[in-house]
Amino acid sequence: MSTSRATTRHSAGDPGFPAWLAGLSDDTLVRICTLRPDVATPAPASLDVLASRLRLPASTARAMSTLSWPELLVLATAASLGADSGAVPLAAVAEHLGVDGPAGETKAKARSTTTTAGSATFGAAVARLRDLALIWGEEDSVRIVPVTATAIASAPVVPPHPGEPVGDELEEAWAGLSAPAVGVLEAIARGRSPVGALGTGASESVKAAAAELAAAGLAEVTDGSAEAVAGGAPAGETVIPRAHTLDRARHGARARTGLGSGSGSGSGSGSGARSSSEARFGSEARFGSGGRATSAGGTLLELPAWADPIDTGTGKTGTGKAGKSTAAKDADASGGVAALDLLHRCDSLLAAMSTVPLATLKAGGVGVRELRRVARAAQLEEAELPLLLEVLAAAGLIAVGDTDVGDVAYDSVWAPTEAADVWSAREPARRWAELVLAWWQMPRAPWRVGAELDGGGTVPALGDPIGPPPTGERTRVLGALAALDPAAEPGDSLLHEVIRWHSPVWFSRAGGKPVDETVAEARRMGLVVVTTATSAARYLVAGAQASSTAGAPEGGGSAAGSGAAGTTAGTDAASSRAAGGPVTVDDLEPILAAALPDPVSEVIVQADLTILAPGPLTPELAAEFSLLADVESAGAATTYRVTETTLRRALDAGRTASGIRDLLGRTSITPVPQSLDYLVEDVARRHGRLRVGTALSFVRCDDPSLVAQVLGSPAAEKCAVRMVAPTVLVSQARPLDLVEALREDGFAPVVEDTTGAVVALSRPVARVTASSPGRAPRIPARAPGPADLRAAVAAMRSAERVRAARGAGGSGGPDGAGGPGGSGGYTGEAAIARLHEAASTRTAVTVSVVDAQGRSTVRLIVPASVGGGRVEGIEPDTAEPLTLPLHRVISVADVDPTR
Repeated sequence: MSTSRATTRHSAGDPGFPAWLAGLSDDTLVRICTLRPDVATPAPASLDVLASRLRLPASTARAMSTLSWPELLVLATAASLGADSGAVPLAAVAEHLGVDGPAGETKAKARSTTTTAGSATFGAAVARLRDLALIWGEEDSVRIVPVTATAIASAPVVPPHPGEPVGDELEEAWAGLSAPAVGVLEAIARGRSPVGALGTGASESVKAAAAELAAAGLAEVTDGSAEAVAGGAPAGETVIPRAHTLDRARHGARARTGLGSGSGSGSGSGSGARSSSEARFGSEARFGSGGRATSAGGTLLELPAWADPIDTGTGKTGTGKAGKSTAAKDADASGGVAALDLLHRCDSLLAAMSTVPLATLKAGGVGVRELRRVARAAQLEEAELPLLLEVLAAAGLIAVGDTDVGDVAYDSVWAPTEAADVWSAREPARRWAELVLAWWQMPRAPWRVGAELDGGGTVPALGDPIGPPPTGERTRVLGALAALDPAAEPGDSLLHEVIRWHSPVWFSRAGGKPVDETVAEARRMGLVVVTTATSAARYLVAGAQASSTAGAPEGGGSAAGSGAAGTTAGTDAASSRAAGGPVTVDDLEPILAAALPDPVSEVIVQADLTILAPGPLTPELAAEFSLLADVESAGAATTYRVTETTLRRALDAGRTASGIRDLLGRTSITPVPQSLDYLVEDVARRHGRLRVGTALSFVRCDDPSLVAQVLGSPAAEKCAVRMVAPTVLVSQARPLDLVEALREDGFAPVVEDTTGAVVALSRPVARVTASSPGRAPRIPARAPGPADLRAAVAAMRSAERVRAARGAGGSGGPDGAGGPGGSGGYTGEAAIARLHEAASTRTAVTVSVVDAQGRSTVRLIVPASVGGGRVEGIEPDTAEPLTLPLHRVISVADVDPTR
């Protein structure tokens, strides 16, 4: 969101970028392709092709979406200093941010730990930006390609501005602001973009507040004029807070560092000459006298105060390893309690769906009416069903198909699978691990259920995936929480700022709803407690990060390192996680088992016919009490309710009244109430006085002697025939099977219906409905592995050697930037990349196109936009609009800058 530039852009593209890329080691190229996998699929044919893909807007946008706030701020600062026009000294970027650059390590020793931490963060950010090829050039300088500069112009970041208030000066200016002015700043800070649009309907008080901010030097107010827009400002009247002011509105005042006014100055009496950065950018690129950016507060690169660990005993920041360990254990224990409640709710839902499955909609998924019905049957809240259903489906515990419940047949319904029975009998830690891993990997987002669809209607539960892949959302959100110290307590009010710090570009696009809903789901899964990630969540994040960089050579920077500003808390899971393979249930089970409360074997039987278990019961007792009583509430303690129905259920399962009394007396630490004894005796006395059986067929005959012959025949034993009256027999065989068996023994029975009329039965025949073969499932492309990337790099090196041997190494213009399309020409992907660069810099290029008859023509164009399969721009000589189809472009060439 920078509104000023240190230098103007040139129009020659980036002739040195491919040459810089070619000078990198094979390990560095493999790491770039690992961190930016889109440029490696399919394998690039040459380094020129790789350079072109790295400069495509879509690839650049993907890479920038992975940046943390410090990395994005370093990149934006470099762009504001003109790094897209020429090399910018790295020391100048560091000075602009108020930290020591690579040359200032000696000075950093004399400075505070806060500034040293900022310098470490700066170094890690620069290293990762180089790993992503978002910055390039010599080690002591920074360059960016024009496409990256264009992306930065619309990124949600404001680089520091020379002379803006910082430290004590900022606090003094802030204290003098009116309430409306502070309200405007806070509203902008909470938004997705660091720019506030006033609009035509803005009230006079808002406009006055904006003018007050501009007068105090805390914001820039643009009028939306053509000159301002050309300088990089957004269209329309806007308010753009300064970088330190925006940081103050989001995170509060920075902690004091106690630095002097000249602690980092390069202009003191000891400096014999002006540095190269001063000579090029002038003294206005500095913050007054050196060190002013950190003279009274931390730099913009350091984690805010919400990341500081809190001592639970004193409530003050700062805690040792023991405090961090205690905080982590407390979070794990709370997560274990949430897991017990999760397992209970899943059991209730599976039991309800076992009796009456969920019907599906014609368009797929489950409707609202079915959700309400099963919620009542399972005694659950309707709002929690989407998460439970999606997790059970992802774990393979429920599936859609045809099934029978007794004599009732159901078509295309969601019902428990046979795996659900196996899962229910396993240990709680194993069951929890399967649910957690299913949630982490499932392709649907339960929180989107009920959202409005563009074409009308709402998103159904268990339907097709809608929206961006939720696996990426979970990785970003839980990754940000896992990067915090376990003892840190930012709270719900600062949750958005935590995520924005680690994924600013993604947050500006997605907003706060995915963050809130993902954290809410993680809390129900027992992975997050308030805003603290449990050990299981940290392990999952570490596994995802290890899988994404598996096989890549070690680089100088990492997202966690630059985003966390040196925070090492919570990395135990990451360090213990073996790189390369995905997390499995066997990996998670011991971590989750340690978080669950220890099982207990004693209960408290109360006079109101409830039984309180002060923890999870041992498997044997849990099975007994699940027959004897219903669960009223689950969690750290479980409450059971004994009723006549539950006692009959236990008696039906073979338990006796004496056995029930013995179980209660043996496990209860309190005397069994007399009211419960009376209830057990009363239910047991009335139990079983009426008998109900099943029979599939019967035989009746008025002749008792014939009935006796049938009872003594082989058919009676074969079909399980028994007598219920002198003239009536019943059988467990179907009527047709019984008739055929009796006829084999010489009897002549007939079949009658309910009215006594004789009917003829015949065997059913099989028939199927022919269906056309369905569409073959789409097989996702396999991401290239380390061996594939190394082979691709070797092939690109070989292509470069072949081209050099043929004398084509210099045919592409300066530094070998051009493609194989002639002197200064770009072809293939290089041509598309050059058109994007020309559109971003508004420079003229010549485009060779072929028409439908195969005739080739060359057109001069200043591209305005490239997309949708065409290039739109103007012809400089006539100022007429011109549109060219991309599929007919043969090559692109630069024009003489003097033309």
